[in-house]
Amino acid sequence: MNMRKKKLLALMVTSAMMTCPVWAEDTTAATGYESSGSQTVTSGSAAAPVDDQKTAVNTVTTSPDDATKEDAMKAAKSGLTGYETAEELAAIAAGKSPEAVQQETAEAVHKENEILNPAPVDTTPKLSGDKVSYMSGTSDMQFDTSIPGYPMAVIQPGQDVSLPYGEAVSDADLKPYVDKVATAVTVGPVPEAQIEQKLLPQLAMRVGDAINMDYIRHDLNVIGATGLFSTVKPVFTTVPEGVALNYTVQMNPVVKKIDIVGNESISTADLMKLVATTPGTMLNTAVVSHDVANINSAFANAGYMMSRVSDVRLDDEGTLHLAISEQRIENINLRGNTKTKNKVIMRELRMKKGDIFNKNAASRSIQRVYNTGYFEDVNVRLLPGQRNPKDVIVEIDVTEQKTGSVTIGAGYSDSDGLVGILGLAETNLRGTGDKANISWEFGGNTDTNKNYIFSYTHPYLNDAGDSIGFSIFDRESEYDDYNEKGDSVAGYDRRTNGFNITYGRVRSEYVSDYITLETKRTKYTDWHSGYNYRNDATDPNNAGFDFAGMDYLGKNFGRTNSMTWSHVFDNRDNVYDPTKGKRLSFTGTWAGHGMGGDFDYFKFIAENRLYYKVGRAHVIAVRLMGGIATGDMPYNDLFTLGGADNLRGYEDDEFRGNKMYEVTVEYRYPIAKKIQGVVFTDLGNAWGGVENIPWYHENNKLHYSGGLGFRITTPIGPIRLDYAVGQDGGKFHFSFGGKF
Repeated sequence: MNMRKKKLLALMVTSAMMTCPVWAEDTTAATGYESSGSQTVTSGSAAAPVDDQKTAVNTVTTSPDDATKEDAMKAAKSGLTGYETAEELAAIAAGKSPEAVQQETAEAVHKENEILNPAPVDTTPKLSGDKVSYMSGTSDMQFDTSIPGYPMAVIQPGQDVSLPYGEAVSDADLKPYVDKVATAVTVGPVPEAQIEQKLLPQLAMRVGDAINMDYIRHDLNVIGATGLFSTVKPVFTTVPEGVALNYTVQMNPVVKKIDIVGNESISTADLMKLVATTPGTMLNTAVVSHDVANINSAFANAGYMMSRVSDVRLDDEGTLHLAISEQRIENINLRGNTKTKNKVIMRELRMKKGDIFNKNAASRSIQRVYNTGYFEDVNVRLLPGQRNPKDVIVEIDVTEQKTGSVTIGAGYSDSDGLVGILGLAETNLRGTGDKANISWEFGGNTDTNKNYIFSYTHPYLNDAGDSIGFSIFDRESEYDDYNEKGDSVAGYDRRTNGFNITYGRVRSEYVSDYITLETKRTKYTDWHSGYNYRNDATDPNNAGFDFAGMDYLGKNFGRTNSMTWSHVFDNRDNVYDPTKGKRLSFTGTWAGHGMGGDFDYFKFIAENRLYYKVGRAHVIAVRLMGGIATGDMPYNDLFTLGGADNLRGYEDDEFRGNKMYEVTVEYRYPIAKKIQGVVFTDLGNAWGGVENIPWYHENNKLHYSGGLGFRITTPIGPIRLDYAVGQDGGKFHFSFGGKF
């Protein structure tokens, strides 16, 4: 940003973030915790509507007379309570007994309570057949497949203590045989002798050993962990020398079919790819455990952290049923938004009532809500559902921040005199999310009464999130031109006026297109120093350049009509202070060429911003830019480098051309609350297309700089302070606005 070099006396500058009362709707009757489109129902009794109030048919005073007592006795004998409604009294008068009317009323109240407070609903699929036991957390299990048709799970040393098969026998069952010598140790009956041969070397009990409870339980776990057997039991046969030990087993049945039910978020076909159990083979509970672990991992990796396999059963026909339990969002409650309308928050969410809860969608929703800029903090809590405790209620708690600003200021210079400044901005107009901004300078010796910018953006035209905005501007400011050495060659007033309109089209979650139509006119107004572009070579200030003879103003000032298209991919986690993700954009501008105006050119620029989180709160940010243009371009529309925004350590817009590249690398680290430190380096160049600028000599030299800086969050917005050292020395940069 070019700032005028003049003696400026600040008389008053006041800029404060505020929410102006005229912009906000009356919220005195609201608590800030109402749910959108729903009614709050408390556990206690609430006041009933007037039409439903009970009406007393008898008035009882503190000192009743005899007549009143007599009426009360009659009412008691008739079965009336004295609190019947007009409708109930009419039903009694029509012939219904008071008891029948009271019963109907009680039933109606019961039905109403059921509607308001429905009983929990268990949506878990119900399966038939015998329950199949499986172990959790066994996705890394190893299998021995050397025996065709009989894959055997192999447990690692030490894993046996965590398995349940050893608990199948009690100490009382084993005690009679403890310390007796094992004369034989076998496993059977098994369909293949190789199965027993594989198991025996893994057992703790060996021939000649004394019976030991811990050894027996270890062996039961080893045999059971293979997954081949439905039961495993030690059977002892007394012989003269001691006991013969046989681990009696029963083989599992054959699986003829696999049926997965209850899944919606991941297709059955995709889940079946994770299932190693094959129809036509013997059921292996270890393989089933492996399958369950893989399925649960697939749900977790896809963000469905509450979805899992809830039951596994094998029915009499040999069908293995796997039931999937998926937790849904019963409701979404908003808290804390006293100004922002519920719909403004709800439209940013990537989850809705009735959806299966997904952690990724919830995280993205919170990112989008925070990225609106309306909230200082956004938090989410998961509460158990009221209808089904296995479902969840998502509660989003926001802390609103002030989104309006008022800027009042004044300044004085020898050329302009006393100038007043007034600015109003609101990024969440009346809680709708619309953005409005007006800035106006008035007074002074020039035409500053017309020095204004007004812009308005409506961010949501439809459910897709398309946007539209426009800007009207008429700005005049002092501007400095620099040569390739960074020396000021001319100081003058430049006026730019026009308007533009932008339509944004959302293509997907992270991709959007923007079309901007703009017409603007730049005008050379008053000369202050250096070259006077209106005069010829005889002017001593022009140092031999005949600006009038070459029609310098005609080639570099005038009207430009253009259409700009931008294609943007943006998946940054935080648009104001990103720590991960990237923003990739391609922008093309078509000026003139049938659209009118004084200039005809094409312009294209590509930019990529990358962010890498280092440790807990440190970030490496990288920006890569490149551009090229062709045609008849005015001086002010060439690519520019230099200044606070790209190539620090050099003058503002010091390097120009119709070709450009630039690289910035920043290391950002926290210093204190709302203060961030930055170490950076910039490099790049702009060249070409400067034939109409006689005082500028281009070069293809690489320009670079490095330095330190600070980012400070203030009530009037973020402030950037940088000191950079370039090839020609150091320079301090002060600017407003967020980081790239």
